[in-house]
Amino acid sequence: MKLRALGLLLLGGIGWAQVPQSRHVWIITEENRSYEAVIGNSEMPYYNSLAARFGLATQYYSEQHNSLSALMWLVAGQPVTSNDSTTVCFNLNNVVRQLIRQGYSWRSYQENLPYPGFKGVSSGTYLRRHNPLIDFTDSCAPREATNSVPYSQLESDIRNHTTPNYAYITPNVSHDAHNGTPAQADAWLRENVPAILALPEFQPGGDGILFIAWDEADVGGKQDNRCTSAIPSGCGGRLATLVIGPQVKPGFKSTIRYDHANLLRTVCDAMALPACPGAGAVESAMTDFFNTVTVATPFPNTTVASPVHLQATTSDSSPVTTMQVYVDNALKYQARENSLNAWVPMATGTHHVVVESRDSRGGIHQRSLVLVVRPEAVLITNPAPASVVGPSVRLAATAGGAQAITKMQVYLDGSSRSVTSGHTVSSSLPLTKGSHKIAVEASEESGGLVSSQLSVISATPAVRILSPSPNMHLLSPVYVSATTIDPTRVVAVQIYVDNKLAYQVSGTGVQARLSLPPGQHGIVVQERNSSGATYRKGVTVNVVSVPIKIMSPAANATVRSPVTIKASAPAGSPVVIMQIYIDNRLKYTSSGQSISHAFNLAAGRHYIVAKGWDGWVDNWYSGEYVTVK
Repeated sequence: MKLRALGLLLLGGIGWAQVPQSRHVWIITEENRSYEAVIGNSEMPYYNSLAARFGLATQYYSEQHNSLSALMWLVAGQPVTSNDSTTVCFNLNNVVRQLIRQGYSWRSYQENLPYPGFKGVSSGTYLRRHNPLIDFTDSCAPREATNSVPYSQLESDIRNHTTPNYAYITPNVSHDAHNGTPAQADAWLRENVPAILALPEFQPGGDGILFIAWDEADVGGKQDNRCTSAIPSGCGGRLATLVIGPQVKPGFKSTIRYDHANLLRTVCDAMALPACPGAGAVESAMTDFFNTVTVATPFPNTTVASPVHLQATTSDSSPVTTMQVYVDNALKYQARENSLNAWVPMATGTHHVVVESRDSRGGIHQRSLVLVVRPEAVLITNPAPASVVGPSVRLAATAGGAQAITKMQVYLDGSSRSVTSGHTVSSSLPLTKGSHKIAVEASEESGGLVSSQLSVISATPAVRILSPSPNMHLLSPVYVSATTIDPTRVVAVQIYVDNKLAYQVSGTGVQARLSLPPGQHGIVVQERNSSGATYRKGVTVNVVSVPIKIMSPAANATVRSPVTIKASAPAGSPVVIMQIYIDNRLKYTSSGQSISHAFNLAAGRHYIVAKGWDGWVDNWYSGEYVTVK
């Protein structure tokens, strides 16, 4: 029962989250196949068997195309760079930074990596752009760089019981469906995944979570640009993502729209990372995949009196047979029920408490929390700490312990609001908009006082657009960042451009880059909560073109062959690739913001175009005629 000590590490608000606590997360990434090319494909029987046995995300979409940019969403919650040949170490928040802060180990297992810490762009069938973990200052540090290891290292790590808390695996380009066939990718998974699933964390009662994800999608030999089933373009396509582990609902198929940032958020919540990078901070975890235990009372890291009142429920796809309570690894309570409402004696001091459920399929699901037991204590059971509430909130609290309680007093932001006799409080507390501190103080018969307090935010539903600002003149792609606040759970955030749905996420906010043509556009961000209500905020922006300048030859000039064509985009523009077209045919391409090349041209009049591309789908160009003598 190794999870019973997990409370030592999980000290945050995850105590009432719906993602299982985990110290063992694995990710395997595959390449360039759409959902339709994978699910039901007779060339991938093993993959489809995993989909039938564990969890399959049926509405999962990549944020964008381009291998490295798409994969960066899994580890940084943003594209970071569009340069697939980069060797830069970016100083941006990322999952490695958070794993280090939490004290977790990590390792990137890369097939055909020549040696640990290799920093080259490629080596044989290894491509650095498929290994996004190593492109950050945290992972580039000398003490961390050698955590990027050849895949062959995994066998000895498993044998020596030295696998990390977080493992990122990439097959080589022949085995991840990038250059090879779906059948080759399936064969590699069939050969290698069973060793992972044989680890202790993937046995009943274990906490292992394995994701098998694809970076971006191609369908029918063409690029798949879908954002959702209702948005046919603007993203990286529909993917067949698997969620695997002993806490996953068997054979579950999710119909919720998810993307790579949702997967990142799931990792952050499961491992209780201090902060979730990029869009992971505002998108929702993939909670519907998991069988879970939720402890309603008490909240984690609270002070309580003995006996401790524990209330817990389960969300389980199979019938629950038993609920148990362990205190410091010792079984203290058991009931053959699917919920728990128990008073458990505990000695004074700090305790690690695990509430466990067992189901008819042999599944074991747990939730751990740290409690501090004192001789007397006030326990606030509603609202939850740091919760968002409406203009009034139901306050519920109970005081108990060795001394009899004679009076309960409620304070709001330091001012007394009510006094009641006895040891309980149950009342409605009006709140003005903003942050508030609520404190409940209990008076003992002997004259002693004990108290407890928490903070909440009172708010009406609203959308706040952080970027872009109204009436901005800006380049495409347009970065849209927005947050929401709502006492009712937010289930989706949508972006409308010129009254047309353009982007959607499952979360409480959105961070997206939208490719928009030059001109004025109305951008509206809309949130939808679990009651079906919607709230909106809009801005108007002006998208301008990047000026592409042809330096030579001059427009309408008469020149001799060979003709040297030079062109550039402004420094600081989003252009990363430059191209030259002659008479409407692509003749030359180079990376960067400038281009220069000599061409042998036949005598006569020619039309020259210099075009600049960003890392998405936007491009800008300039054209002119020249005459060759």
